Amino acid sequence: MAVLKQPTSTSSLFELPDELPPRGTFVATCIDVRDVFNVERTKFQSQETERVDLTAFLFGFRTREGRPFKVATRAMKISGSEKSALHAFLKGWLGRAPQYGWDYVEMKGRKALVTVDHQPSRTKPGVVYAVIASISPVPEGYGDAPPAPAAPPPAPTPPPAPPAVAAPVEDAGDELPF
Repeated sequence: MAVLKQPTSTSSLFELPDELPPRGTFVATCIDVRDVFNVERTKFQSQETERVDLTAFLFGFRTREGRPFKVATRAMKISGSEKSALHAFLKGWLGRAPQYGWDYVEMKGRKALVTVDHQPSRTKPGVVYAVIASISPVPEGYGDAPPAPAAPPPAPTPPPAPPAVAAPVEDAGDELPF
């Protein structure tokens, strides 16, 4: 039986492998979008708690060597405010401000140009996390496989071969070995 548990941390909504993805900019695919509702957390720079709805995005990418990695966004409050982290994130990914009433879950399966960086934990000394430092749309043609080379022109047809000459008949009285 699967039991849904409320997240104990609001920094990430995904369980990620222990191996840290490398720093750099990669063409990544959004492989999951997760929403969690009615999460209790402390307000920003306050001791008060509030109940909020959170969302996060999980991306997968491969290095030049072909090694697969995953990296997730931090949990972001579901908010359409222009000052919200979610709005800024989607604006960077889309290259324009998102429309109100639009379901951002449709971004699942879409590609993005993500820059992965490493950030030390604020509460756990010696622990480093991979973070998405920036996101943008994939430029046209960027990351696409190069086009296949054009087919070579057909080789010219060779001239007709001269008629075959009959092989000489060996003379039985000939003493030469050839």
